[in-house]
Amino acid sequence: MNLTIDLSEQNAAALEAQARAARMPTDRYLAEIVAHALERKHRQDAENLAQHLDLMASQCAPETTAAEMEAAIEEALTSVRPLRTWQP
Repeated sequence: MNLTIDLSEQNAAALEAQARAARMPTDRYLAEIVAHALERKHRQDAENLAQHLDLMASQCAPETTAAEMEAAIEEALTSVRPLRTWQP
C-alpha cells in the first residue's frame, strides 16, 4: 500500500530522527508504527468484546441455555452488521 501523509515539519523531522535511531528507512519505520497500532487496536477491540459478552451473559436469567445465548448473540450481530456487497 502506498500512502501520502502530510505532517508538520516538526513531526516529519521527529519521525525521521526516530527512524534513523532505529536504523530503519523512514517509510518502513512508519509502517511498523502503523502495524503495531492496528494490532493494539485489534487486541483492545477483542478484549472489549469479551468484557461486553461477559456482561451480557451475567445479565441473562440463570436458566438460559448456552444455545439460547448463542442464538441471541447471533441475532444481535445480524441486526447490526452492515449489508455487505462483495465485489470481485
